[in-house]
Amino acid sequence: MRSVIVGAGLVGSAVALELARRGEEVTVLERAVPGAEASSAAAGILAPRVEAHGDTLVRDLGVESLGLYEDWVSGLGADVGFVRCGAVVATDSAPDPDARPLRGAALEAVVPGLSVAEAWWLPDEARLDTRRLVGAVHAAAARAGATFRTGAQVVALEEGAVRLSTGERLRGRVVVCAGAWTPKVAGLGELPVRPVRGQLVALGGRPAFNPVVFGAGGYLVPRADELVVGSTMEEVGFLRGVTAGGMIAVLSQAVSLLPAVGALPVLRQWSSFRPGSPDGQPLVGRTAQGWVASGHFRNGVLLAPLTARLLVAAMLDDAPLPPSWRPERFGRE
Repeated sequence: MRSVIVGAGLVGSAVALELARRGEEVTVLERAVPGAEASSAAAGILAPRVEAHGDTLVRDLGVESLGLYEDWVSGLGADVGFVRCGAVVATDSAPDPDARPLRGAALEAVVPGLSVAEAWWLPDEARLDTRRLVGAVHAAAARAGATFRTGAQVVALEEGAVRLSTGERLRGRVVVCAGAWTPKVAGLGELPVRPVRGQLVALGGRPAFNPVVFGAGGYLVPRADELVVGSTMEEVGFLRGVTAGGMIAVLSQAVSLLPAVGALPVLRQWSSFRPGSPDGQPLVGRTAQGWVASGHFRNGVLLAPLTARLLVAAMLDDAPLPPSWRPERFGRE
């Protein structure tokens, strides 16, 4: 039986890859460019112990997904910049039980010029280049046999089928991976996914440190030839754009963490829409008209391999999904 996936972002492409590797026929529908929205715009942080904010279940699922990453990306046939760089967290209290204090000369050696006297060190967190990752997963899924159709406008979901603006009707298992646009897919049912705008900036120069750095409300992500800083979290609907206020907030936070950042040139700035949910956790599971994998908020990149593995196992093997991810937990579809 064919699976029809709506949305070719990272999660949709990861699900397509998993299905194709299981020998399934897969068609992925994308209205624009695969991965052009939140997937490729993300900073590429893989930090489950930081992003859990004390929630043990969220932490454990994130750590499980991070544990899949090295083997997952090694099978993509491309370098996506994955590195176990660790994370430095500049907060007063420990962000996770595994965090250990870092101060004085030891802190200076890890992140030279940081504005705080002490921070917390998490050695197992990681990062990658999402621009490379999205392209690599898309290419791997295509090589595995998945068919991608761009410019495909889905107008409605029907029982066991997707109807396009051309009038074409594609039958199969329907999987909606439309990110922040999930509620706009007619026929899916009412799901509480909303867009949360994030603004980011890339600064020029080769960073003098390796780990991801977190401070109150912001982060610094070193890449080979640039430093990505972010990010705002704005409830503005689908209003696109980079704003003066957003840039001030992002850059002020970056400079307060690492004063030397103030001398770096601005290379580019951008915004994207995270798919938020009421409890910050994804919606992954069955709905009235098929399946959905959305609402990953700040952790779509981190959770992509685990989402694909668990969802496909549920679809093909009737395996259980984490109860905290099930769409029906909100009492509506």
